[in-house]
Amino acid sequence: MEQGWIISASRRTDLPGYHPDECADRLLRLRRPVHSVFFWTRYPTGLTRPGPLSELVRVGIENPVVHLTLTGLGGTALEPRVPTTTQVLRQLDPLIEALRGDPRRLIWRFDPVLRGFSRLETFALLAAELGGRGVQTCIFSFPSALSLKGPLDPHYARHGITRWSRAEKREVALRMADVALRHGLRLQACNQPRVVADTDGAVRAASCISAELAAALHPRRLALELPGDPAQRRHCNCATSHDIGRYTDRCRSGCVYCYSSAGGEAPDRGTGPGGVDDAPRAT
Repeated sequence: MEQGWIISASRRTDLPGYHPDECADRLLRLRRPVHSVFFWTRYPTGLTRPGPLSELVRVGIENPVVHLTLTGLGGTALEPRVPTTTQVLRQLDPLIEALRGDPRRLIWRFDPVLRGFSRLETFALLAAELGGRGVQTCIFSFPSALSLKGPLDPHYARHGITRWSRAEKREVALRMADVALRHGLRLQACNQPRVVADTDGAVRAASCISAELAAALHPRRLALELPGDPAQRRHCNCATSHDIGRYTDRCRSGCVYCYSSAGGEAPDRGTGPGGVDDAPRAT
């Protein structure tokens, strides 16, 4: 008997947020056993509002996990069409309810941490909200200097985003780790080996798609043995997964720091989840 795939939906774009019906359709058309589905989104309503995707999450997917990105910058010039913090916090309880009432299935991403814009006070507020609901893991990263598009510093500089020094990264990560610990959260760094080394165990290396977590959460405790994903960056610790997103699935959040081919600056008008134009605009 095949152990099944881990499905990623999706690293490439906000598939649950902007394309929930297409996301559901692709999941239903899979022709191989599925062990777990890891969703990635900034729009919780894409997974909770009545529709094919939310129905799949509730009863059709045996082992769902959600990566929810919440930076506190939603609705600002940096994330112009991302929901505001207040809007997302209102959706936390419905989202956890949809995830079998198990907050371990919700992973919070405070990502990226931007020099001059991301605030420890904001992180502490969000840590209290997420940790208070039983969420156990927070994943963060500092912006990468390179992508497949080449050097990113000129792109960031246009928006006043400057690079952290190594010492600053260590200081910020240690402060975040202290806050996270007070709220019952494990702080993990995504693809940041120097940060992990410099913080002496206070910050652990993230495995955003974790075969160990997927196996532990599976209702039938199905074991899962998967190699590391060779398609990811050199220091990525993720297990191999099958991503059902496409770079042609436009993400219209307009985050100015985005380096994905599916997103970036100057989004079209677009719509929010489920075809409803409910995404906040920059003021």
